[in-house]
Amino acid sequence: MWRFQARRLSGFVSALAALCLACCAQSPATGNISVVKDIVDKLLKGYDVRLRPDFGGNPVTVGMSIHISSIDQISEVNMDYTITMYFQQSWRDKRLAYSDLALNLTLDNRVADQLWLPDTYFLNDKKSFLHGVTVKNRMIRLHPDGTVLYGLR
Repeated sequence: MWRFQARRLSGFVSALAALCLACCAQSPATGNISVVKDIVDKLLKGYDVRLRPDFGGNPVTVGMSIHISSIDQISEVNMDYTITMYFQQSWRDKRLAYSDLALNLTLDNRVADQLWLPDTYFLNDKKSFLHGVTVKNRMIRLHPDGTVLYGLR
């Protein structure tokens, strides 16, 4: 009986150790936090939000997608409607390219205030707003080649 329990315990410990190793292999190492911080600090140092990418060169190509989550109100009398949508834009800004880490960096929504953003507008828009329950619903993701993904709700 003792052998059976010892084998069972040793099997459990082995399984637990394997699980810990698998989790550590999948999650970024703690050392990456300082690397990411250094990358972001280096990218934002001297970055001028007032200048578009490739200023003086070709226009910036901005990709976009809209996903409508819900159509909340339609008013025939006022000729308007209310929708909830997810709006994503992407472009390449060579000033934000990095090679120190081969990972995409998903950053805090406040970083959006420090980056150049396209001046996008919706034709015939009566009123629009950025959803802001607890914080503004914005997302910035940087890719190593300088591609920026900007998402809004």
